[in-house]
Amino acid sequence: MITTSRLKALVPAAALALTLGAGGLAAPSAHAAPQHDPAARHWESLPAPVVPQQPGYQITGYNVGKGNYRGAIDQKTGSLWLTNVSPLEGAKESSILKVDPNTMRVQKRIRMPKASNTGGHGTVNAQYDIGVPKRGGTVWTTAATTGEVNVWDTGSGKLLKTFTGVNHAHGIVFAEDLGLAIVSASEPGGIVIYDLNTLQEVGRAKQPGAGKQLAAGMAVTDSSAGGATITVASYYSSLTQFRITRENGVVKTKVLWNTHQGGDGHGSVEVSKAHNRVYVNNLYKGLVQVYNLRTGAHITDLVTGPGTNSMIIFQGKLYAANYFAGYISVIDQNTLGVSRLLTTGFAPNQLLAWKPNTFLVIDKSSIVLDGGYTQNRGVDRIWKVRSLR
Repeated sequence: MITTSRLKALVPAAALALTLGAGGLAAPSAHAAPQHDPAARHWESLPAPVVPQQPGYQITGYNVGKGNYRGAIDQKTGSLWLTNVSPLEGAKESSILKVDPNTMRVQKRIRMPKASNTGGHGTVNAQYDIGVPKRGGTVWTTAATTGEVNVWDTGSGKLLKTFTGVNHAHGIVFAEDLGLAIVSASEPGGIVIYDLNTLQEVGRAKQPGAGKQLAAGMAVTDSSAGGATITVASYYSSLTQFRITRENGVVKTKVLWNTHQGGDGHGSVEVSKAHNRVYVNNLYKGLVQVYNLRTGAHITDLVTGPGTNSMIIFQGKLYAANYFAGYISVIDQNTLGVSRLLTTGFAPNQLLAWKPNTFLVIDKSSIVLDGGYTQNRGVDRIWKVRSLR
């Protein structure tokens, strides 16, 4: 987790000028949020965020959420589900929001009222990462500081299941042909596997290698009824590819390859089957590290920008968010060179696929603009980046 002091020290003044500078096109005001949500009314009252427009793109910003962390699209209904945590360094409140991504109107809020022992990381069981299986019906979230994985009903917002004892529960992906949800964690230093139907734990797998392991970002490839391939990055050391199979209800895992990453700061994984590559971020070195998808062999390191974080493949190019600098690097997969930069808001924390010609950027602007949420009144932004080509 990035501290407020470190982020504020690393965000350059140029990012502020670009974010607030003249010459951009203001986003249209978001539709009014439900009247029973005072926080949403506050966001609505603020001026729409503005950034300079980039040739070939339309960038539209919305004030949505406080303490935004991660989002997921429900492919069955089209809704955006979003986690909020504030203050980031010691959560006193946390919510899950259901948002209409067309209007950015908040449709549902699930508050986390649970007082929890977080080891000094806040007073509630804050939910950080989030995932929605394609079949719909449930939302899965992880509470890293309390070691929880939670499953929620999308219709009622009711909590269906809590799995405890999953130390630093982090990312969530799904192998739906196998009926499985996969969560990364620091214990067992790898992945924990759950049945999507019975909501029971059905397996675990540990990343090989010496040293501290804290499994984080994951990507699923080659998923079918015959099995699924999961590539998992650790924050500290290993990058591991597992093969998961399920026969007669029994889940088995096999390590296909494992390699040691140089340095720490890894948390996100993106895969290009077309180019046979795995892309892994290095937050503190400002790199995208490139590996062979089938063998794990290291290909090259690509300098992208301060705080390289979330990545997405969009219209054949790799986009990498630079969390400390407030811009997005656009990378040509053929040359592995940065072809251009896009500016959205401060602290872009996640790039999220939405439509064939549009992706979303979930930022944490208020970590800079509101002193790291210390006054508990900040607002974050969601940006739509639409390709005009």
